[in-house]
Amino acid sequence: MTGLSAASTSQLWATGQWSNQGPENEVRLDPVTSHAIDVIEAAYDLEAPDFDAWLANVLEVGKPVLDHGLGVFGFEFVRPVGASGAEATIRDIHTKSMPDDFIRRFEEARSVLSPEFVRSVTPPGHAGTWSEIARDHPGEFQALVDALGYSDLLGILAVDPNGVGVDISAPLPDRLRLTPKSRERWQMLGAHVAAGYRLRRALLARAAQSETARTGLPFEAEAVFDPNGLQIVEAAGQAQEPTAADVLRRAARRVDRARGGLRRQDPGGALAAWKALVSGRWSVVDWFDTDRRRLVLAIPNPPEVIDPRGLTAQECQVVTYAVLGETNKLIAYRLGLSQGRVSGLLRSAIKKLGLRSRAQLVEQLSTLGVPDEVPKDESAA
Repeated sequence: MTGLSAASTSQLWATGQWSNQGPENEVRLDPVTSHAIDVIEAAYDLEAPDFDAWLANVLEVGKPVLDHGLGVFGFEFVRPVGASGAEATIRDIHTKSMPDDFIRRFEEARSVLSPEFVRSVTPPGHAGTWSEIARDHPGEFQALVDALGYSDLLGILAVDPNGVGVDISAPLPDRLRLTPKSRERWQMLGAHVAAGYRLRRALLARAAQSETARTGLPFEAEAVFDPNGLQIVEAAGQAQEPTAADVLRRAARRVDRARGGLRRQDPGGALAAWKALVSGRWSVVDWFDTDRRRLVLAIPNPPEVIDPRGLTAQECQVVTYAVLGETNKLIAYRLGLSQGRVSGLLRSAIKKLGLRSRAQLVEQLSTLGVPDEVPKDESAA
């Protein structure tokens, strides 16, 4: 069994990467350092020429927070909504500091997994240890980790509700259970990786189809900011609306603070400030033009969501993530909304659909293949 030496394990504890929190084997593995912002920046890198280069860079930049002494790996993951685990596809596996035969062992191990196991352990947006997510399939999980040669793995399934995204995982020397706070922070990082991957796919698809420019701005952005004062210098589409422009300006300033001194002075605050989207529509990213001048862009990047009749776009977004079992707090972070706004949208959607509770919502829209459980503190809207 591959593992860390006693000296390496002691070093992790000494540096605060591991610490006891509550029951035995429940630990805090928090990515709350300035490197977390590095990962987010890598997720939104528009300069990477292709997916392989993009993922390789995300893994390399993320090693300081992801790698717990045994390396890190990632791959593109596709499991369409409603598909069984047998239809899940893994492509383009990349590794950093892993054994040379890891990809072979990984392919052999997953080839014997049942479709039920694959489906149950791949809910969109999951972040945590593999032992936690596979708790209902202990036999198959044990066979999997035995074949891989590890005790457990930490995984971020940065997959959108449509079942498309990336998985980033790091082997662990012991079987662990994350604290709720740790899981939340990994999910926050995963929200950015999912948004960055979605943005990259959309831009590549648009380029391949030679679509006629809609906004006339770089990457079909709807707003371009002066990076110094973060004032909008060009706008198109929905960003031309006065309310939207004000929201975008404030969001761009929060992102700028997160990327500035806050990333070192208060990395947790920086991670919280930089939400994955703005108003459920835009990603705020850097871009350097041909003269290497830095500009800040707001590019439309909404997730693909379910669309029950009669709901607004934001209600559809909130309902989709609620049905997937996410808390209002995480939904707010994913979409760049306040928690109060998320609660209001959820109540409105439940009423429009003629339902009475969040639990009924999950039951009625269970075609997404979501988990049965509803967050305990949010059983009602």
